[in-house]
Amino acid sequence: MWKRLQKNIIAGLIFLLPAIVTIYVVQFLFSLIDAFLGSFITGILKAINIITIREGTIYFLGIYTPFSERILGIGFILTIILITWIGSMRLKGYGVRIFQTIDKGFRKIPIANSIYTSVEQIIHAFAQERSSFQRVVLLEYPRKGLYTIGFLTGESKGEVQRVTSRECINVFLPTTPNPTSGWLVLVPHEDVIFLDMTVEQGLKFIISGGVVVPPDPAEAELFLESTFDENQMRINLKGKREDE
Repeated sequence: MWKRLQKNIIAGLIFLLPAIVTIYVVQFLFSLIDAFLGSFITGILKAINIITIREGTIYFLGIYTPFSERILGIGFILTIILITWIGSMRLKGYGVRIFQTIDKGFRKIPIANSIYTSVEQIIHAFAQERSSFQRVVLLEYPRKGLYTIGFLTGESKGEVQRVTSRECINVFLPTTPNPTSGWLVLVPHEDVIFLDMTVEQGLKFIISGGVVVPPDPAEAELFLESTFDENQMRINLKGKREDE
């Protein structure tokens, strides 16, 4: 009984932990961002008399609000607006020197530079998903019996195709946990196993070191087929009982 209880607890934790961690991270980020700019913006609004404080309560343009220290969410909203504005400037090519200066500044800070570059590489890996990586493949590498996840980047053409006299494809084999580094291998088409998982799922699988395992589409299809068969059987039995 105790072992069964342990299994139930572990199964429940495995199911709930991703949701709990996600909620915690979102709440933490919201509180951090809102507190960082919220108090500052509230102070500015107080200085220009847009908000007033009476008996420990904030009044916005004379209207009562349930807030006391700052207007909740105003810092977060301003942050979203600021991020959108910076993104628009980047896409239009404005402020290139300023962005380059900020980038170089972070790269020169000890310890922080490693965090900055690691996050940047991971973001770039996901950003390149649609343009660079076409499909997730499986190679029997580095020897028979061992398998490595890779990404199809294109077909081998030109001199490589002529010299090998075989239909080869270009496969990028990334490293874990940084998928932006790796090496290129040219593999005969018949030696490649094409997987059904998406490129995003493959990247998550590699970055997590195999912890985040993508679901098997074949299992999902079998589950749907079995569910359909069970429902059909119940409908048939119900119909027979009504006929009787």
